[in-house]
Formats: sequence, C-alpha cells, structure tokens
Amino acid sequence: MSDLDDVDRRLLMLLQDDARRGFRELGRIIEMSPPAVAARVRRLERLGVITGYSARVDPTAVGFPTQAFIVVTTSGRAQSLNVVRMARNESRIIEDHRVTGGEDHFLRVVAEDLGSLEPLIDQLNELGKPATSLVLSSPKPWSPVPSPRP
Repeated sequence: MSDLDDVDRRLLMLLQDDARRGFRELGRIIEMSPPAVAARVRRLERLGVITGYSARVDPTAVGFPTQAFIVVTTSGRAQSLNVVRMARNESRIIEDHRVTGGEDHFLRVVAEDLGSLEPLIDQLNELGKPATSLVLSSPKPWSPVPSPRP
C-alpha cells in the first residue's frame, strides 16, 4: 500500500511482535506522543491494514495435538462453496485457503487425535477429493508479515 510511511511500517512490525503494547510504549519506541500513535493505529485499522488483534495459541496445549493440512479438489463451484461453508462452520478447520492449480482448497485442521480426524475427512470426501498430510513438527509456525519496501 503506497500510503504507508516508515512510521506506519515500524508500528506494524511492533504490533505484530506484541499487540499488547500500549500507545505510550509504542510512542516511546518510535519517539511519538501516545495520541499521535493512537491516531496512526486507528488510521491503519480504518484502511484495513490492521484487520484485528488476537493471541497465538498452541493447539497441543489446548487439547489438539494432531494437526494436518488437507488439500481438497472439487468438481465445480457448488462443491467449492460447500467446502467454504463447512470450513466456516467447523471449528477444527482453523484456516481455509482457496488456491490455484489442480486443487481448490488448502485447509489447516486441528484434532484431538487421529480417530477424531477421520470423520472430518469423511465429511470432506462428500464434498470433493481430500488429500491429508499430517504435521510432524512446525519449525516456523508463524511470522509477521514483512515490512514492505518503500
């Protein structure tokens, strides 16, 4: 986005690192007053650059040690929309990405165990052709969106 300046980029990096930082602390780091920082952050929210704030939760720590990626190939728009509906309504599907290529959806799912993953795969099988890959480990589970170059 061309409307971002260096201060906006620094704020975005700081907030992605720790969204609990207050305007006072952010202002101290980037040498601006808290009201000026608050105005910047609100502007970034209004523009849709900042889309929300959340906590990153370890699925294993909350009872979902089994994670998988399921690629779903559908045979048309209706089936694809059904996958979208299912993903929105099924809490164990924590991400749904509509993709190009031979497949249509790339889902990230969590489950209590392999046995509880099976019914989910069966449901997806009714909507298209799922292919499942179990997650063994996640050496890089998340990182902030990099600061765009000016």
